[in-house]
Amino acid sequence: MNTTYRLLWIDDDDDYIESTIELIEDTVKSNNMVPVIKTYSVYADYQKNELENFDIDVFNLYDQIIVDYALSGITGDQLIRELRAHNIFTDIVFYSSNFEAMQNEVKAGDQLDGVFFSRRENLTGVIDRVIKKNLKREYSISNIRGLIMDSTSEFDYICRTTTLALFDKLPSEKQAEVATKVKEYVGNAKAKSAGNFNKLDSLSEKKLVEASLSSVEYVMDNKDRYSIMSLVVREFIDNPLLNDDFSDKYQSNLIKPRNDLAHNKLFYGKCLKKLHIAKKRQRLECNQDCEHCTSKYSIEKCEELRKLIFSYYLLFSSINQSVDEILT
Repeated sequence: MNTTYRLLWIDDDDDYIESTIELIEDTVKSNNMVPVIKTYSVYADYQKNELENFDIDVFNLYDQIIVDYALSGITGDQLIRELRAHNIFTDIVFYSSNFEAMQNEVKAGDQLDGVFFSRRENLTGVIDRVIKKNLKREYSISNIRGLIMDSTSEFDYICRTTTLALFDKLPSEKQAEVATKVKEYVGNAKAKSAGNFNKLDSLSEKKLVEASLSSVEYVMDNKDRYSIMSLVVREFIDNPLLNDDFSDKYQSNLIKPRNDLAHNKLFYGKCLKKLHIAKKRQRLECNQDCEHCTSKYSIEKCEELRKLIFSYYLLFSSINQSVDEILT
């Protein structure tokens, strides 16, 4: 998942930037992303820093460009041609108090692909619509799978490193309590694993092959790792989300969907709005009965999942920052 939304903003009115930037940041946050906004109030500075020694891969990290159409010494049409000459096709939002004149002038230049217009007072609304347009691409099969895999991998890293970094700072009696809990969880995983191995002995050839290929065993369940993290972190950080059922909720909210999306074949229904999960080899088709469809991953569900991932991103980022402060 890319939790960051990057905007390049060019406006030679510093006061307008200062008075509006918080509104734009809130617009990005309302779409469950972290805003990173780079501003230029002098067009020559933008040219020097962004277009000289140009690297398209770096420039294309911008998700959206917003530009005051009435910049001193440059017209919007010229700016578009300059970007297109560098094969930059990032969405551009032009805004102006003189909306009709701006629209007519740019239209005459035949450079309208990926260009949006806004009245100055409606700027955040247009930015929001462009964000939502691009977010729809996030719900394709490859993107939704990458979204949750990338995020949970980062959360796993924070879980592991945070727990280990804070363990040494615990009093000895608390360290013993954590170690006892770890031993309990490892024992549970060992017993479960042994039980699974014992079951294999009684399976027929086909069932044996099927069960073996489908199994994944760990020294400790992922849910239990987060339980240990919560147990340790609560000693240092007061956060109501890190309660006794934190790991159960995390398992239900993210790990279960991650396993569904990561380890199975996904395909769209005929409506192209719902993802179906094929856990076994089958003909990849739905019954086309959208009214009674039982698919768990509609576009709406994917949007909910992104919102959940973002909320955990904020939580883990906060924990990570707090731990850095504790360790320094």
